Amino acid sequence: MAKTNKPRAATAVTPVAADSALQQLQAGAGLRAPASPARKRFDKLVSALQRQRGELHAWAEALPRWHQRHQSQLAPLLAQHRELEVALVELLDHSDATIKLAKRDRAFLSELICQLAAPLIEAGRADLEPLYHRHGRQGLDADADVSESDAMFKQMLGAAFGLSPEEVEAMESPDAAFEQAQARWHQQQEHARQRKARRQQREAAKRQVDEPPPLRELYRKLAASLHPDRARDAADGQRRTVLMQRLNAAYKAGDLIGLIELQVEIGLLDAAGVDALTDARLQQYNRELSRQCQEIARELAQVEHGFCADYGLDPAARPKPLQLDKLLARCKREVEDDIAVMRGDLRDLQQPQLFKRWLRQQRQLSEMGADFPYAADPYE
Repeated sequence: MAKTNKPRAATAVTPVAADSALQQLQAGAGLRAPASPARKRFDKLVSALQRQRGELHAWAEALPRWHQRHQSQLAPLLAQHRELEVALVELLDHSDATIKLAKRDRAFLSELICQLAAPLIEAGRADLEPLYHRHGRQGLDADADVSESDAMFKQMLGAAFGLSPEEVEAMESPDAAFEQAQARWHQQQEHARQRKARRQQREAAKRQVDEPPPLRELYRKLAASLHPDRARDAADGQRRTVLMQRLNAAYKAGDLIGLIELQVEIGLLDAAGVDALTDARLQQYNRELSRQCQEIARELAQVEHGFCADYGLDPAARPKPLQLDKLLARCKREVEDDIAVMRGDLRDLQQPQLFKRWLRQQRQLSEMGADFPYAADPYE
């Protein structure tokens, strides 16, 4: 009878909590001799990765809550703000037709009306378009000046989107210029996406050919330990299957820290094990960990910038996920303050003398470089 090799009895897999796994690798947990520079660098990178991943997780939890509260608490205020802006534009237009103003003040009033009406039209208030065009051309030669303005606009778009002088000259109107520039931008974005995909394919192929030794060795070691065939019972088999899925995903992504975490979680690595690694091996680990730190830092920046762009916030403020409740409260206060001021102005501006005084104040502030006091659709 043929002899079969009976598999060695395997220990059931009982994972350590992922949150605490990496903390067990810190030098203080098992180091007896002074830490080498490579070991100190390893600890620093592990701590940085924990912090960055924690912040990404916090964003993932905070954004749905922010969106829900923005819709229920801030969006109604923004709708009120927009309706008051429409009322203000209509009042300013009515005042332009009924109140005697100096030429300079009237020109500024038309500029102010256009400044307020433009974002409202973009938001869907097409009924304001005749008013906008009337004031946009007030005081201009409808043929010469507007044509010059259109030409400048087309040149600016051409420069911004890399259109040739011939392409700019062939444009029929600013609208056509914008559509062509937008098409060029989408084309550039698609080319960039394709270049990125090709680069990722090359990098993936390179990883397969010239895979970092730590990744390959860790994967093989973990795969041998975690294979479901070594399970002691059904529950252990289920745990092993889940861990193998994590292992395969981490290996495919080149996620060294994910493989190290799995080692710690199933008891194959601790602080003493890291201490026993040679400096050469630690330096290999450190290069991979540094790369992952940079990738997560870029991902965090994208999340922050995307959040700010979606809700009209200043990216320089660097919003943090754990402070979004305070941020929402501040946004609400600012919009409520704007609403109160606008309501008061709408009452006062119906009086010609108060209107003239207010208009001169706004013109003086504008000449000093100050923004108009009512932000168009803030935080949206």
